[in-house]
Amino acid sequence: MTIKCQLITQECDIGGYITYVFKNLDKAPFGHNYIMVTRWPNWNHRDLELGEIGYLNYREVVAGVDTWYDGTNFIPYNYTNIIFIKFVKEQDNSKKDIIL
Repeated sequence: MTIKCQLITQECDIGGYITYVFKNLDKAPFGHNYIMVTRWPNWNHRDLELGEIGYLNYREVVAGVDTWYDGTNFIPYNYTNIIFIKFVKEQDNSKKDIIL
């Protein structure tokens, strides 16, 4: 799933897991105002800055139902979670020169 959002806060724990809280800027009729996602330690992505606005791609996983591939087997997740996939910063197009 992908939503337009703004990064409100972040926290990194001792194990390298980063928890982000984003404010949902989409106007979905039944959407939530905030979403909290976890970025795993082995997930390579650029550092995010507080206040950044852009598009968050995330995946919800259900313990025992969804699986991940360890290189040999599909392993069921032990915990239900919302997983960070990618964040793309919104471009500021107001600073571009207009040529007529």
